[in-house]
Parts: sequence; structure tokens; C-alpha cells
Amino acid sequence: MDTIQARPLLTSAAVAIASLLGYFFTRLYKARMLMADLKKMGVPIAPRHNFLFGHLLLLKEMQERLPADAHYQYMFGEIYRDSFEKTGVYYLDLWPMAGIFMVIHSPTTAISVTQTNTLISMRKADLLPRFFKPIAGGPNLFDMPESEWKPWRAVFNKGFNNEHFLKLVPGMVKEINVYRETLRNHAKKGDMFYLDTTTLRFTMDLIGKTILNSELHAQTGYNTLADCMISQIRWHEPSAAVNPFSSINVARWYMEWSNGRKMDRYISDELDRRYNEYKADSNDTRSKAVIDLILQAHIPQDTKVKPEKLDPDFKAFAIRQIRLFVFAGHDSTSSTICYCFHLLSKHPEALARIRAEHDSIFGPDISTVSETLTSKPHLANDLPYTTAIIKETLRLYPPASSSRQGFKGVSLVDDEGTICPTDHVVCFMDHSGMHRAPKYWVRPDDFLPERWLVEPGHELYPMKGAWRPFENGPRNCIAQGLVMTELRVLLACTVREFDFRDCYDEWDRAHPRKGLQTYRGDRAYQIEEAAAHPSAHYPCRVSLRAQ
Repeated sequence: MDTIQARPLLTSAAVAIASLLGYFFTRLYKARMLMADLKKMGVPIAPRHNFLFGHLLLLKEMQERLPADAHYQYMFGEIYRDSFEKTGVYYLDLWPMAGIFMVIHSPTTAISVTQTNTLISMRKADLLPRFFKPIAGGPNLFDMPESEWKPWRAVFNKGFNNEHFLKLVPGMVKEINVYRETLRNHAKKGDMFYLDTTTLRFTMDLIGKTILNSELHAQTGYNTLADCMISQIRWHEPSAAVNPFSSINVARWYMEWSNGRKMDRYISDELDRRYNEYKADSNDTRSKAVIDLILQAHIPQDTKVKPEKLDPDFKAFAIRQIRLFVFAGHDSTSSTICYCFHLLSKHPEALARIRAEHDSIFGPDISTVSETLTSKPHLANDLPYTTAIIKETLRLYPPASSSRQGFKGVSLVDDEGTICPTDHVVCFMDHSGMHRAPKYWVRPDDFLPERWLVEPGHELYPMKGAWRPFENGPRNCIAQGLVMTELRVLLACTVREFDFRDCYDEWDRAHPRKGLQTYRGDRAYQIEEAAAHPSAHYPCRVSLRAQ
């Protein structure tokens, strides 16, 4: 009897396995036919292609050049430097983890992707929804198709303009003062701490004010939204967008589900709170946060009778957008702050110059800078050398790369004039590799803020399209102006008070490990945790500057 009952189960299992194998080999066949067509066209293709594993064996070889936890995009840069500095473009077969990538280091080709070819520039890569699902919870402004994205981008643009950013400066200063006090406490104790971890909680407070119009107090204690988002990032699978087997990790699946559920509940309560305030005073003229913009777009101010409660479908949509903004607004900003302090600590001449600029704008008494910025926020825009420091930091340590989905009938041109088709291809702009390519930058590995202050025609003047930390074109980062304002205000409030010193030597002695410890001589290389962060979360010590 047991044997008879087992037969249907065995048959079903056999059918499932056969279907899976059929799907596998069908996709393998299509991928190999596409690669064969590309080879016939004479386009640049990465070497050592394997019929079964594509270029994964090549990536393994590249990975052996890196520290074990180094960011995966460094591998793309290694392949570029080995074989494709002339073309600036090459194809990479990531089967069976994903499809075929066109890896782009050429600024000219990248401009074609994001600004010239409308079909490509407006279409994010098809693999992105899988990447962002744990973070945002579903379709969002970053990965939604053009027809849905366009009207909402117009809505959010109202809250992301320079005039509005200046209104936010007093709130920024308030959170920065909490951050400064945290740094003072570390300076007093003289202890080693993780600057990236500390700064993540600070930037979470910054974005909480901007997005939710509320104080999260993440720097001083537990906050559900902040801690669950930080946990979500720690659990995030670096290869989730290209690895179909990543969901096998049951522990990660549970944590992503649990964190997402808690964040959704928290944001839902905030939406209800803000909507009740909006109903009571729909002519509220206070500075608008993103949550306000979403509500006003859904239910305009001139609506005579407002619903008692928010529509569940709209609420689910709003929660996803807020989760996206919370992630994007704090994660990469934290990393950039750490690298600004790191680079200034390694270049005393630049540190002296930025301090001199702040003395000239705010006066030599550093105790008054918070009050000055609160009463005169426009001074944050009068800091050209500070801006140059930030832009050079973002060049050397871009927090992310970007991608667009290729389109049938649309081709790109590499630096040598080769026609490169994009059908069934992900166009991947490798910001890390492009920003340090000798072909496009003079002294590419050197920290030279001056390159952002010279006139056109100077040898240091940046090549058009070669700097892309916020990406370019219609689907660029909507919050880039806000980020630059936050960074200028933060540096104005801190660089004259604190000196930072990395503690990698000390950390390495306490955490011995085999293998490479640096990438291209850099111990503070980037690791992948959603955005790119400094390795080991930047162990350091901070001291008060001797006056």
C-alpha cells in the first residue's frame, strides 16, 4: 500500500525535475546562441568563456585578486584593466546566475545609455526588482516602469529642489549636534569605534526628518524603522539580483520578512498620523516632507470631503516608496561621510584648506557654526572647496554603480567605434572602474579636490560624463542636491573640531585572517552591504582638534 501511494509522489517529483532541467537547458541554449551571435559580430567579449559556466570561472579568477569581502564590482574593473582599456566596453556572460552584461567604463558610451537613447535611459534593468524587494518591499520609484515612474517623479520633484533643501538645514544641524556629541564622547574615552556604524544611525535620523517629518532618535536608542532597515541591509544578499539560488538561505528569508513586516507597520502608523493632521489642516504651510507629498498627490488639498481612512492599495504603495527613500537617503550618505573623514585624515594639506574655508565663511569660533547655519542656511552653498572635497570623495569611492535594460534594435558604440547591440543585455555602468580609469582621468588614484575647481582646458578638468555617482539623465538620483547639502553642512560642523585616525592595523591584529588585506594598496576598500561601505565598517579613533 505504501509503495502504491508513493508512486504518484515519485512521478510528480520526476516531472518537476524534468521541467526544471528543461527550463535550465532552454535558457542555457538561448544564452549560448546569443553569445555565438555576439562573437560573429566581433564585439568585445571577456576572455575565457566557458560553454556551461559562462564567465563565472573568469570572475573566480578575478576574485582571487581581491580581499575576500571586497565589493564584487572590483572584479569588473580588473577585467577592464586587463583587456578592454581601448574599447571601454565588454560583454560578460553571467550564466547561470544571470544573463549577459555589457560592462561599460567609457563615459561616452555611458552617456548614450542614460541620456541619448531614450528607450534605454528610461528602462531600469529587469533584475532590479529582485534586488530591491527586501529593501522597499515591492515596486518603487527606483525600479518601476516609465509609465508609472514619470508622474510620481514629478510629484517628488517638488520636495527635492534647492530652495526646499535650505529650509531643512536647521533640522540637519539639530541632528548633527547629536552626532557631534557622540564623537566627543568617543574622543573623551579614546576608544576604538566603528565610524560607519555610528554614522549610519546619524544619517538615519537625518533622513527620518526629511522623509517622515519626525524624529527617529536612532542615534540615542532603538527605533523600529531605523534598526530594521539597518538589519535588512546587513542581511541583504550581495548577489540577490543575479543569483536565483540566494533564497535558499532560510534564516535570511525570515529576517527579511520579519524586518519588512515591522517597517511596514511603523510607516503605516506614521501615514495614519500624518493623514489625520492633513485632514485637520489641509492648508498646512510647514516644510513638506516626502510623506506629505505622497498624501497630497493622492488626495489634493482642494478635495472637499476627504476619506476617513487611506485606501489600502495606496497605503501599500506609499509604504514602499518611503522604505526606498529611507534606504537610499541614509545608506550611501553614511559611506560618503566616512570616506570624507578618511581622505582628509590622509591629506593634511586638504584638511588645512577646508578648515581655512570654514573659518572665512563662519568665523574662527567653531562653537557658533550651528547657530550661524541655522540662521543663515544659504551659507552652505558658499563652500566651493568643501564641495570639491565631496565630489572627489565620491569619485574615488562611489557608493553604487547603475544599470539599464537593453532594448531590441538599439545599439551602442564603444571607444573604438564597434557597434554593440543591447537586445537581451543588461547595460552596466561600472562607476568604480570608470572613476579610476587612467584613460579618462589624470592621476586617477590620487585625491585631488583641485580637479573640481580648475577651468575647462586644464589637464585636471574632468571629462564629460566620467563622474557619475548620482548617475545622469532623466532617471538620475532625485536626492542628489539634498545629499550634497547634507554633506556640506555636516563637514562645516565637524572638520574643524575633530581629527580622525583609522585603526586598521589594530583591528587586523585583533581579527587575524588569511588572504589579501588591501585592494590596490587601499585598506579602506569598499565592501557590499546594499551600498558600498568601508571595509570592517571603518574602525577608528577620534580626537578633539588641538586649538
